[in-house]
Amino acid sequence: MKIKRINAMKIILAGMIGIVLVANFALKDVFAQDEKLSKELNVFNWEDYFGKTTLSDFEKKYGVKINLETYKDEDEMLSAVQSNSGKYDIIVASGACIRELKEMRLLAELDLTNIPNLKNIERKYRNPNYDNKNKFSIPYLWGTTGLAYNSKYIKQEVTSWNLLLDPELKGKIAMLNNIDEVFAVGLASLGYSPNESSTEKLNQAGKLLLKQKELLAGYMDPITIRSKLVSGELWAANIYSGEAMFAKEQNSALKYIIPKEGAYIWVDTLAVPRDSKNKYTAEVFINYVLDPKVSAKIVNYLWYANCNIAASQYTLKEILENKSLYPAPEVLDKCEFIKVEGDAGELRDHQKIRNKFWSQIYKLE
Repeated sequence: MKIKRINAMKIILAGMIGIVLVANFALKDVFAQDEKLSKELNVFNWEDYFGKTTLSDFEKKYGVKINLETYKDEDEMLSAVQSNSGKYDIIVASGACIRELKEMRLLAELDLTNIPNLKNIERKYRNPNYDNKNKFSIPYLWGTTGLAYNSKYIKQEVTSWNLLLDPELKGKIAMLNNIDEVFAVGLASLGYSPNESSTEKLNQAGKLLLKQKELLAGYMDPITIRSKLVSGELWAANIYSGEAMFAKEQNSALKYIIPKEGAYIWVDTLAVPRDSKNKYTAEVFINYVLDPKVSAKIVNYLWYANCNIAASQYTLKEILENKSLYPAPEVLDKCEFIKVEGDAGELRDHQKIRNKFWSQIYKLE
């Protein structure tokens, strides 16, 4: 009995030592992982495009200080990354912009083993035409670019983009400071697809937009448009769906529609510039943002549609049921994703036409 008891004690002690060794090994793994994290992370994003505590919560959880800079249009962001691709570790960019960044070899290929929460992204947003297999970008939020107007001043029923061409609204209209979104309105107003690529039709849209410029208060970033719609300085504008919902919360006279001619559907993404000095930490941050609860907190604050299907269970019911954020299928059928496919030479030719007009209507305004 004594021998058996001693053997039993040995077995128990051996088991306890084994547990301790395993625990120590696991802790070492965690600490080793933590040691790979950088002390700081440099993020470049639109203004007010995370949740209220997204960044501070990440800092507390991982002990990484986040330095946030914001931009007012994607041209600014593209130029900054192009001039110094090592300045930022995380950028937020549209799908169309990701294509440009890829062509210029300005993005780092992601190690998806560090982003297991990619599985939470709805399948229809994975493997987009601008980034097959999500090698360089991870879907973040999506939405439409529609028409917002103030029903206090515009009494008639509004169904068309042509509202933004109405001379009676001179000085009370604004357009986004985004070449793709502006040309989409010009093309749609003429009855063409926002992805129209023929030289003749692009020139027609450009000439129409030059005339429209005389009616505008300006070409503005989405936050400024949102603010001026709320205050009543603007009566109508093209705007992103999430910003429109945010504005409606503060001014009940504001309405948001997807015009009968159709509109763009866009997807914003998270990406890492080519020369990021903190790539691993950037991937940890992306994975953190894709956590269902974290992701839901972001959309519950921003009121944007989410690419993260796993976050739905934590998302406010009024957001999921909002038809302006999640339009009915028959409405979405009128909308198109920004097309970034096609022969590289043709795409460059089409962009030259757009750039020619854009330099007149926006850069020199």
